[in-house]
Amino acid sequence: MSRAPHNRQIDIRAAMSGFSLLEMALALVILSLMMGWLMTPLRVQHGLQKYQQTEQRLYVAQQALIGHAMIYHYLPCPDTDQPPDGWENVSANQSCAGDEGLLPWLQLGLVATDAWGRFFRYRADSTFTHHAQWFSVSAAENASNIQVSGDNGLVTSAPSRPAAIVLSHGENGLGGIQSVSGGQAHAMAAPTHSDELENADGDLAFVDKAQQQAVGAVFDDRLVMLSPKVLIQQMVQAQRLP
Repeated sequence: MSRAPHNRQIDIRAAMSGFSLLEMALALVILSLMMGWLMTPLRVQHGLQKYQQTEQRLYVAQQALIGHAMIYHYLPCPDTDQPPDGWENVSANQSCAGDEGLLPWLQLGLVATDAWGRFFRYRADSTFTHHAQWFSVSAAENASNIQVSGDNGLVTSAPSRPAAIVLSHGENGLGGIQSVSGGQAHAMAAPTHSDELENADGDLAFVDKAQQQAVGAVFDDRLVMLSPKVLIQQMVQAQRLP
């Protein structure tokens, strides 16, 4: 017995429907793959832009520190408040409340954070930050004990150790302080890479290397140094040092 034409039409429609759904599924898979291919370079480009923004902010911070020294004859103290308020913390004897903390961005008129929203770490040698005992050329030449290591070992010799460093904890932010709306802040997790640990341990040694990845750990910190020779030269030219 032959099947009714009506039933055959239903079968054809069902087959066509199934074929269309299969086509749609394949199209969605292809579209997803294409979007993934397109998004990958966009994500890389966005990440590079953030590093470039951070490098620019570090450079501006370096110049602002020189400008501050030229005006006041000393570098600002770190901001050691919790949460930070953007202003230096000075003791009653006119020395810094702490040699390491955060860059006092409001005092310097700077953007508060790097491109990922974390405050800049800042350390300055006490020779250059005392507000009452201004440093001289002879005192500044060999004063600093801050050491910076690079890919091939120490990048500075004893006479040219930096007067100060400003540091971004990079994209992963480990060891840094995250800015939170409402003037609050919270500490990021501790670093896992040995060089990032060095940059977050509060001592006089820092690391400035190319971005690298070890087993289960990434180093992506960015650092700028303030050379005492550059600082002295700028202050002599501005007639702030004899």
